[in-house]
Amino acid sequence: MDTNEIILNWYDSEKRNLPWREPDKNKIDVYKVWISEIMLQQTTVMAVIPYFKKFITRFPNINILAESDIEEVLTYWAGLGYYSRARNLHECSKQIIEKFNGVFPREEEILIKLPGIGDYTASAICAIAYNQHKVALDVNVKRVISRINNKHNLCNISIKKLAINILSEDRPGDFNEAIMDIGSKYCKSKFPKCSICPINKICKTFKYNKNALIEINKKKPIKEKIIKYGNCYLIKRKDDNKFLFIRRPSKGLLGGMLSFPSSLWVIDKKNIPTSKLFDDLITNDSIKGPIHHTFSHFNLILNVYNIKIIDRIDIEGEWIDLNKAKGQLPSLMKKVANLV
Repeated sequence: MDTNEIILNWYDSEKRNLPWREPDKNKIDVYKVWISEIMLQQTTVMAVIPYFKKFITRFPNINILAESDIEEVLTYWAGLGYYSRARNLHECSKQIIEKFNGVFPREEEILIKLPGIGDYTASAICAIAYNQHKVALDVNVKRVISRINNKHNLCNISIKKLAINILSEDRPGDFNEAIMDIGSKYCKSKFPKCSICPINKICKTFKYNKNALIEINKKKPIKEKIIKYGNCYLIKRKDDNKFLFIRRPSKGLLGGMLSFPSSLWVIDKKNIPTSKLFDDLITNDSIKGPIHHTFSHFNLILNVYNIKIIDRIDIEGEWIDLNKAKGQLPSLMKKVANLV
């Protein structure tokens, strides 16, 4: 039995039941494939599933997504992180409507030019949605293909060539998803489940080079993340009990998201930038924090101040009821809100 037959036979009986996978391969929705692949960038499958379901319910097709305000799109993305993905998703939907009459291009070289779609996502759309002979090279696929061939530390081009050699001619989309599932369930980066892996009989690393698998389980020193510090202000208006919110700049961390006003985040906790407008309102009773939050590249400690005001503050922002705002807040700001 050929390698791709072994892989596809396993997939037919054991594949993961995911909300973006259609049981009828003749009815694959390229829109759902695209949304799922963008959400899965740097995010686990289990984390994505509830967000995907909620997002698709509100934006069931590309026309509705393109016609929606970016603020609402960000609201449905809130908590998923890496918010530039949501902004690119929205911009991409508008371009597909304007340039391609709402129909996703089938050409990889055209897809790559659209916002938020790189090599991997373009290949995944072509393979999974359009059943083209393409390899979508994510971390799982690279790992599985490298181990099957017992060829490690190869560049992406070399790994893709190896994958093309065993890629199914008839079912390239299923083959890609099968490799992703095997990589996620069995062929893990650490402590792979080789003894029960469905492809261990064709895996040259398992058969001839088990030392390569033992080596990856050795603990490596963990690089400590830097810590940044900042101030955050919960400013509540006494006459209507609404809080002051701002929109963060579209570029950068938490880009475009609703947020409580805060200072810049700096490494030196003794030199956190001050705000005369807010700091003059702080009293000994104002201190509510600190809040600790982890980002991919650093840890953040925010000093949180709860301030009640009578007069209006001359600042650009929105006064919103806290319960209405919570659904629009990123995870960090939800932690801040929970201090109220």
